[in-house]
This record gives sequence, C-alpha cells and structure tokens, in this order.
Amino acid sequence: MKKNKISKYMAVALLTGAPLLWSACTDTWDSHYDVNNGGMADQPSLLQNIQKDPDLANFARVIKEIGAEDLLNSPQQLTIWAPVGLTSDQADSIIAVYKKDVEEGLKQEDNKAITQFLQNHISLYTQSLSSLTNDTIKMLNKKYMWMKGVNSTTGTLSAISGADENKIVDVVLCNNGLLYKTENKQNFFPNVREYVDQSKKVLDSLSNFIKFFDEYELDEKASVAGGIVDGKTVYLDSVTTLTNDILSHYGFIQREDSVYTMIAPTNKVWEDLYKKYSTYYNYNPNVNKYDSLADANVKRRIIEGRFFNTSRDWRYNRDYVMGNKDSICNTMYVERQKHNPRQNVYYDPENTIFAGLKKIECSNGFIYVDDKGTISSESTFFGRKDVEAYYASYYEIPRNSSNEETMNVSTRIYQAPYRYTTDENGDVKVDEWKEYQYVQVTPKTGKDVNLEYTLPNVLSGCYYNIYVVTVPNVNNNLPCWFRVSNRIMKADGKFPTSETYYNNPHPITADTEGVDNVNVILKQSNNNRCYVASATKVDTILIQKAVQFPYSSVGLEEGTVKLKFLHFGPSSSADKIYTRTLSLNEIILVPFETEKEAEEAADDLDAFNDDLLEANRKK
Repeated sequence: MKKNKISKYMAVALLTGAPLLWSACTDTWDSHYDVNNGGMADQPSLLQNIQKDPDLANFARVIKEIGAEDLLNSPQQLTIWAPVGLTSDQADSIIAVYKKDVEEGLKQEDNKAITQFLQNHISLYTQSLSSLTNDTIKMLNKKYMWMKGVNSTTGTLSAISGADENKIVDVVLCNNGLLYKTENKQNFFPNVREYVDQSKKVLDSLSNFIKFFDEYELDEKASVAGGIVDGKTVYLDSVTTLTNDILSHYGFIQREDSVYTMIAPTNKVWEDLYKKYSTYYNYNPNVNKYDSLADANVKRRIIEGRFFNTSRDWRYNRDYVMGNKDSICNTMYVERQKHNPRQNVYYDPENTIFAGLKKIECSNGFIYVDDKGTISSESTFFGRKDVEAYYASYYEIPRNSSNEETMNVSTRIYQAPYRYTTDENGDVKVDEWKEYQYVQVTPKTGKDVNLEYTLPNVLSGCYYNIYVVTVPNVNNNLPCWFRVSNRIMKADGKFPTSETYYNNPHPITADTEGVDNVNVILKQSNNNRCYVASATKVDTILIQKAVQFPYSSVGLEEGTVKLKFLHFGPSSSADKIYTRTLSLNEIILVPFETEKEAEEAADDLDAFNDDLLEANRKK
C-alpha cells in the first residue's frame, strides 16, 4: 500500500524552521521512556535484545561482521528499526559489500554496508510511537524517513518519497533506546551521487570519473592534537572526511541537505562525447603530461553544465522551482554574463533538455538519465570567447635593443550609444549608453604600431571566426588602418620567428562603404591585408574566418596562438587623413564544428549580437 505523498522539500523546511515535531510526546510517554524512572534503565541494551531474539539472527550477524556491536551497546540513546524479514542471503550480500569497501580503502563512516544499511535503520534518541505519530525521522545516514503510528507498538516506516511502507510490528524497550521490529529491511533511498554510483552498466563512466576525485582530508577541528614533532602536529585521534574536488566545482550532489537536479550521461553518450571533444583538446606533445591533461579536460567538459541547484532559496533557480520562470541555470552560470547570456541557461527545459529523458527521484533531488546527449557543447564550453584587449596579461609590448618599450600603451574608457530608438521624425533617442574599456596604442618613436597578443584557452580542431572590436580615436577623430598577423606554435613546441599575415576577407576597394580616403589604402603594398577602424563608431571587424589551430592551450600558462596588430603609419602627407593611434576593445573568437558553418556565419555578426540582446531581454 502506498502512503499519501508529502514533498520532502517541505519536510526539510519544517525540520529546519520549526521545533522538532517528533519530540512532542505526552506525559504518559515521557514517563514510560524515562530512563531514570525505571521505565528503561533496568532493560537489556539494544545489542543484547537483538542478539537474544531469534527473529533477528541475520540482523545480529550483520552487526557483528561490520563491527557495530559497540555502537549498539553504548549509553548513547538510539532508536533501531530491526528487520525480522532479513534473509540469510541478504545478510551475506551486505557483509560482502562491507568487506569489498574495506579492501578498497573506504573508511568505516563511508562504507556502503554501514551508510546504506545499518545507518538506514538507526536514528539518534528515542523516537516514540503512538496513534498520533505522523512525523519525519532523521536517520544516522541523514536520510529522512516517515513514521506513522497505529498505536504504541505498531505503525509504518517509509522513505518520504512515497516508497512502499514497511510495517512496524512490535517495540522492545532497551536501556539505551528503543528497538522496533519491522517486517522487512528498510529500502535505501539514494541521493543523486549514490544513484550514479549504483547504476552499473548505465552510468559507470560518469561514476568512475567522479570517484577518481574522492579523497580523505584531515579535519583538524574534530581531531585531537597530541603535540608537535619535527615542526608538524601529531594527532592522537585523527578525524578525516571524504571530499571530492570535482563536485566542489560543479555541485554537492552527495549532500542530503541540498536539492540538486542532474542530467547524467549514459555510457554510450559519454563515449560519443569523449570522441567528439577529444579533437578540441589536442595538446602539443612537448606539453608536460599532455595526454593526461587532454583526458581530464575532455571528461570535465562532458559533465559541465549538467548540475542544477534547485533549492528553493537558491537565487538563480528560485523562480523556476516556484513555477514563475521558464528557464533554469546550471551551476556554472555567472550572473550578468557579459558576452553570452544564453550560455549555461536553458529555456523551457521541460520541453528541451529534460524532454524524453527518464526521471528518477532521489533523496536530495532528481536525476534525468541522458541517453540522447541533450546538453550541447554550445551551451557550456563551446561558445563565443571575448579576449579583453586592455588586459595587460594578454599582450606584450615590443622593446628595442636597449630593452626600452617602443609603444605607448594606455587603458581608457569610451562611452557610446548602446540601445536607441528613432521617432517618426527620424530623431534618435538614446535609451542606454555603454562603456567600452579599451587599450590605446601609439608608437613612441617613428610611425609603426606593433602589439602582439597571446590568445588564451583556444581549442584545437574547430573552426574559428576571429573579430576585433575597435574604438574611435577621440583625440583627433580620424580612422586608423592596420594589419594583423599570427604566429602559431609548431610541432616542436616553439613559435616561428616570422609571422604570417591575414588577408582581409573583404578586401578594401574603391567602392568599400564607410571607408574614407580609400586611395591612401589602395596605394599601400599588399593593400588586401588592410583593415580600417572607424573614426565615428565602435566597430566590429571580421579579421579571418574558418581558422583552425593545431594545438589547444586550455589550462596552460603559455598560449599556442599569437596575434599581432601592426600599423605601418601613413606618410606625413596623410597624417591628417589617418591616425597613428590604434584603439582596441576586444578580440572575439567564435568557434564552429564545421568549416561550412563558420563561413556561413562569418558575415552575420549583427544577427549574432541581436540574438544576444534578445537573450538578455528574456532574462
């Protein structure tokens, strides 16, 4: 028989925001269970009662084999729900799990035989039962159970998710607590992490990757220090806790006091994505442990974007959980994302990323088993990357033979209309201004601008469209023409000494719109390499389309791609026509899976930016 369901999230709220409901007992019960009143003090212990009860022989055998006898014989007041229906085979299986986890180095407190069986049947303090009992009980493994009474000796116990009810058939008073006898063992209700780990042949790849980061760390506050030897603290009693670095970055799906939703990739999806993403993380063989670095980054990209914190009090998803918003954010989402507000955000998830996936309820949230590859790379790591040109860590100022910098480089702010409306008379009203931070480069001597950037965290194997955002020169209001070259790391791990120039995908001609004094450009040698920064507006210029890089630089201190901006200044007769000052706001890298996609999108940056503005408005 199924019990009436109650939201476990409401139960948690009641437990954390109000007095413990189960502690409200009648005077009769207080007297009955008063250990100082002779009610329980003269009774055998929990362990003794279990050991002498033939109905609990298999339960007693498990307790002995997993080393829990001292706990049940201690003065600590406990309540135990002991299954009379525990079979010999079930007991053998639990003991086998215990021994296996010991062999694998798990601590007692993390051994699954203890956390998923023993602690799933024990609660702190005496949990009384009556015809009025209808309460949640927190077990030693931090799971919440629902106990409902029929009278003082019978009732039911069940996971508050709506699992099958386990009948309580009798109660035994003990000097250190209460012993309830139940028809069956209490089914373990896994949290998100536990469900992943127990889903053999389905989620093994995900589980193994997460387990790799399990590590025991010393809890200094809980440990007992014994002195200092050779400058290090020695502990008489050291307490360690199991931590996981990867989950600390993406989501604490192992915690019972959190509420998470996870889209878990099946082994087949994991295999497909691993093969696909591996092309993006091809490292130069001269990089230390390049193969391990590639493997780790590929696997992290597979799980990225699949964790959702859906606690009611979590600021980004509160409205979604309450039914007031049609989008959900993963745990990688950063509020007010500057360049791509759609990254890590999913609209209408029930009909998109969750659609058609098997949904499993867990003790701390939900799992969707992903057999479709529902999380796209474009929504996580494979998105537009903006390299702020004014960050000094990205560029290198050239020096002369005397080791003196040859460029004047300064950072400034430019304000320009960002959103505006035009009335019926054609008059423009600015609705919003935007500040553009930019780097201004002017040669100290001579007329040549020269500034080289190292592009961070580039991917290999994909096709990049490269843009640069330029800012008008407010000093003289003149346009600036420039060229762009690259140096790409070679197989030996070194950069070529000479650069390769990019040709403008849209070479400047006499008919090029918006370029004044075109003849000055056309008279230059190799004028097909020239780009012109506007004198009147913030401008986005396509530098090159469908560019591939052989080596990834994700996670490396040193980059694999260098981009140089050069300006062979105009002759003195043209000084009043073009400026010698170059002003750069950012370099934009937009990746695509195929060359065709990159080429088709190269000339449609306006549509790309409009799409981002629309996404901002939806937020």
